Amino acid sequence: MLYNVVLFLHILGAVIMFMAIAILALSMLSMLQSKDTENVKRWSGLAVKTDGLFPMSTVLILLPALYLVFSAWGWGTAWINVSLAALLGTSILGPVINLRRLKGILAAAEAETDAVPSPALMNKVRDRVLWNSVSIMSMLVLGILFLMAVKLALLGSLITMVLAVAFGFGIAQVILSKTRPETSTDTVSFR
Repeated sequence: MLYNVVLFLHILGAVIMFMAIAILALSMLSMLQSKDTENVKRWSGLAVKTDGLFPMSTVLILLPALYLVFSAWGWGTAWINVSLAALLGTSILGPVINLRRLKGILAAAEAETDAVPSPALMNKVRDRVLWNSVSIMSMLVLGILFLMAVKLALLGSLITMVLAVAFGFGIAQVILSKTRPETSTDTVSFR
């Protein structure tokens, strides 16, 4: 009975983390597409608030996971060790990299006086480090869930995490390249 309750809390933590990542990704995509400063302010505010869910979800994942490892699974299982390392990495580096940049976007949007976002504000929104971090974090969490379901050996677990990082980096590059800032809005081409 206790095992099932602890497993439920562990899964609940993973669901909360996925929801937080989904809201963060939606907020960032919405900021990137925003044509007015008020929307950038609104979406960046939501992103900053959402970042507060990550520590809670990490605790909900880690504490039950430790119980499950000690009581049933053991430390000799490769997918557990690789997943734990990836989770700890994202839990520490994510907020360190993301929160400061998201707060910077919010502060810049609140200081903006024009209704249309300035190029400086949109450059903050298009921050490559932020986009790479969030995208890689998202793919690592997906990789962790994959390992929880498939339970691969060490080589498979490591390959899964390397692929997650590569896909995350690639997704960020595609998103940023598809949403290049407009160079001129006055030029119309007729053929």
